[in-house]
Amino acid sequence: MRFFLISDDETSAAMIRTAILDRGLEFPAANQCRLPGITNLLRTLNLTATAEQRPGLPETAQETSTTVILVMPEDPERGLEAISTICAEQTARLLVVGTLRDSKVVLRALRSGATEYLDCEDLATELHHALDRFDQKRTRAFSVGVLSATGGAGCSVIAANLGCELAKKPHTCGVVDLKSEGGDLATLLDLKTAYSLADVSRNVDGLDTTVLRGCLATHASGVQLLSAIGEFPGFTTIDPRGVQRTYSLLSRQVNFIVTDLDRCLSHITFSTAQTADLLLVVMRMDFVSLRRTRLMLDFLHNGGIDRGRFLIVANQTGQSGEVPLSQASDALKTKIFAQIPHDPRTVIRSVNNGEPVILSAPSSKFARKITEIAAHVRQLSARKSSAT
Repeated sequence: MRFFLISDDETSAAMIRTAILDRGLEFPAANQCRLPGITNLLRTLNLTATAEQRPGLPETAQETSTTVILVMPEDPERGLEAISTICAEQTARLLVVGTLRDSKVVLRALRSGATEYLDCEDLATELHHALDRFDQKRTRAFSVGVLSATGGAGCSVIAANLGCELAKKPHTCGVVDLKSEGGDLATLLDLKTAYSLADVSRNVDGLDTTVLRGCLATHASGVQLLSAIGEFPGFTTIDPRGVQRTYSLLSRQVNFIVTDLDRCLSHITFSTAQTADLLLVVMRMDFVSLRRTRLMLDFLHNGGIDRGRFLIVANQTGQSGEVPLSQASDALKTKIFAQIPHDPRTVIRSVNNGEPVILSAPSSKFARKITEIAAHVRQLSARKSSAT
């Protein structure tokens, strides 16, 4: 889906561009011009249409739709002339933004070929609804958040391994390290990262698909990683808008997104948890972890997250003196979905070598449990896709 914008009003143009990019849609800066530049823009449109119709390109590329957005100038006659010019040369969808005070202008714009006429006085809402109407072709990635109420539960190890398993063909997977005070996914995957989520959020207005791709580190398994800050935890600020746009953009590039969530539920972490399709809640089988997990589940539920989106994973099980499974389930008032056995030799070797267990020891008990969890995630994703 391509967007082109014609506007002499910088305020409206900025609002439109932000709304489109926040959805994860493509909108290169070169696709925007003022009204006098309409001739060059139409030339670009014609070249784009020709490229998309070349034989040999995949169907998805040939079906790419084009939307032109025209912000009406102060002189409506200039705007109406531009509408006629665009519609005479293009079959693209044309959204016109202007005032509704003069119904004759609105009627003439629609008769000249405009697809829709949006009220400039309520542009944010009008544009949001317009985008909803025709942005239906791409199914969003299935999002999995991995979190724990206590430290040392193994969330990062599970997130890294789950991401590698979900990245197997024909699936693709993005992994985001949302631990704002410093995460370990890059180390666990033995990846050298040049950019982090903090870097991405510093220039939200310039963040698009091209920029995001340059910030992702690719693992041999196919996982696309956006890492946390690499230096020792400090006071790095992460813009919530940058996180939102990152997920919107990444969601259109992959089938699955796995997020390593910080156990300290900041506003950003909690908002991400709210939008996740599934939350893997990882716990140890000891009283402290059990108590904290129960408190966190209640907190998340009271925050509007349905308990049906929780999947409880007991990690490092099989140790002497641990809380029995039946008692843990009763205390949590929910079933524990998976038990990952305590296998320190395999896991520690994996961590030290920067090679996920799912790749280095695929027949191990740990890897088999990760495979089971991934299979369940794929089933849930398939159900979601069929329902939409």
